[in-house]
Amino acid sequence: MLHYRLYDMIDYRMESSSMKSWSSDHPKAKLMASKRGDILAAAKASFLATGYEGTSMESIAKAANVSIMTLYRHAESKDDLFSAVISNACDPDDESEQAEWNALLKKPLRDVLVWAGMTAQSRFTDPDTIALMRTVIAEATRFPGLAEMAHAGLVGNLEGMVVFLLGLKQETGDLSAERRRELAVQFIDRLLGTHMLSVLLGLPGPSTREQQERSETAGDELIAALG
Repeated sequence: MLHYRLYDMIDYRMESSSMKSWSSDHPKAKLMASKRGDILAAAKASFLATGYEGTSMESIAKAANVSIMTLYRHAESKDDLFSAVISNACDPDDESEQAEWNALLKKPLRDVLVWAGMTAQSRFTDPDTIALMRTVIAEATRFPGLAEMAHAGLVGNLEGMVVFLLGLKQETGDLSAERRRELAVQFIDRLLGTHMLSVLLGLPGPSTREQQERSETAGDELIAALG
């Protein structure tokens, strides 16, 4: 968890990584956040360029222009960094998207679910995310824990986003945590179907209209399950 962003503050995430973080009132919070941003960008670039096996903590530190000691203050291992890179695919990209998130929470549940569906599909079909997933597929045999790490960092975090949203809305806020999790898993599963396999294979992915339709259908199914 490298960036101090809105999703970090609301803390809906799965604990897929042991990346270190500092509270906003820490005297060096801004400096540490900037360093973490540089580290995350360097790690992502290295994983994309040389794969998981070809990336080392030393190469990431050099690319981020930080000492190896500074790097280890933020991450205990390469696994932590890879998990953070995957998880970061679920972060809001900028302040405008964070503002959109705040406005979204005031809308009806269906609108919130459709937004979540579009966001999840957008995150998954991002070219860098697809490249990282292909890295996982290529190297999972040599590194058995890589697939589980990637699943928790991407799919698990998308599910966590939906769980968090359901906890905020009046219609679903009184549901048990287990039931919200169950609905979230079904919702994300409904979105990431065969179209996403096509994207991984390099074939054309769903159009924006198709993504919208899938989001609406997944939202309607979740709402119907409440009844």
